[in-house]
Amino acid sequence: MRRWSMIPTLLSVACLAGAQSWRAPTSMKKLSNGLVVVVSEDHSAPTFGLCISYGIGFRLEPQGRTGFAHLFEHMMFEGTPVAPKGVFDRVIEGGGGWNNGDTRYDFTEYIET
Repeated sequence: MRRWSMIPTLLSVACLAGAQSWRAPTSMKKLSNGLVVVVSEDHSAPTFGLCISYGIGFRLEPQGRTGFAHLFEHMMFEGTPVAPKGVFDRVIEGGGGWNNGDTRYDFTEYIET
């Protein structure tokens, strides 16, 4: 049994070692409004990915009043008067794309490909 318990560790090390070989060049710029834009170009495939990450998650929620960060993440997909619920999904998925959101301890992110 002990022999099998090493597999996740070995796979993690192999992935980290291999990650260095495919890392794309990255440039970063901080805008006057505080937004940090990171661009990493890789022209090996005809795709585009976008990740918008906000430096706030559920870390600052008071005990007994949790879940607001996650609720806000879901509210972002509810639509607007100009683009009602489902329009954004149809546009992204209509082009073969995918989108999702994620709330963590100290950040919330929205991902589109």
